[in-house]
Amino acid sequence: MTETTERFIRLFEELVAEVNKRAGVSGSFSFDIERAASRDGVVKKQQNLLRYIRDVRNALQHPKHRSQGPAVLISESFLVEIEALLDHLKNPVRAGSLGIARKRIRIASVSDRPGDLAMEMKANGFSHVPILNKHDVVVGVFNEAAVFDFLWSEDAKIIERTMSVEEILPHCRLDADHTETFRFVGPRVPIEELVDLFRAIQSPTTRVGAVFVTASGKETEKLQRLITPWDVLGRAIE
Repeated sequence: MTETTERFIRLFEELVAEVNKRAGVSGSFSFDIERAASRDGVVKKQQNLLRYIRDVRNALQHPKHRSQGPAVLISESFLVEIEALLDHLKNPVRAGSLGIARKRIRIASVSDRPGDLAMEMKANGFSHVPILNKHDVVVGVFNEAAVFDFLWSEDAKIIERTMSVEEILPHCRLDADHTETFRFVGPRVPIEELVDLFRAIQSPTTRVGAVFVTASGKETEKLQRLITPWDVLGRAIE
């Protein structure tokens, strides 16, 4: 048995233990990918790769050829891919470690001026400014969509320098009917679910603009983190 084959078998055994733990059948000798996928979004995303790894192990364990030498050669690059998958399963990236923590988020108050906020957003390269109440709960978001919604709400609307956020607050609220919606999640939600949220089509003209992290994913709880599409897209293992 080659060194790469031995490494593959060790990694496979670790994968079986990790997947079966997620399936709720720790200690089982079977590789219960389907049950784990039904219970765990991270496993569900990796079902095809896990099945392929299982097939390779079966080919090694139960060869059906009569010729001399191995029918399957394990490459170094394949082992690296399996190691990355195993690390991802053992240490999944979750919402609690993504995006911007509360203390670093630029927040808005109802007394702020939209013009000043827009200039600051342009200078610093951020797209969403949460509006919080006195309990640190998100009540709205100042963003480009809210500004356009305000401008098009009536004829001849303008945003004057002396205006305050309070004057356009109805267009910033979480339930405002414009091109962006917002979601709340708990800190243990895996990155795969966040990617699905940002990629999902809410409607022909609506998308999720940002995700807010709270203690248990309720919008009535204090804000912990802000996550945008740029924080997650491209980071998850496909």
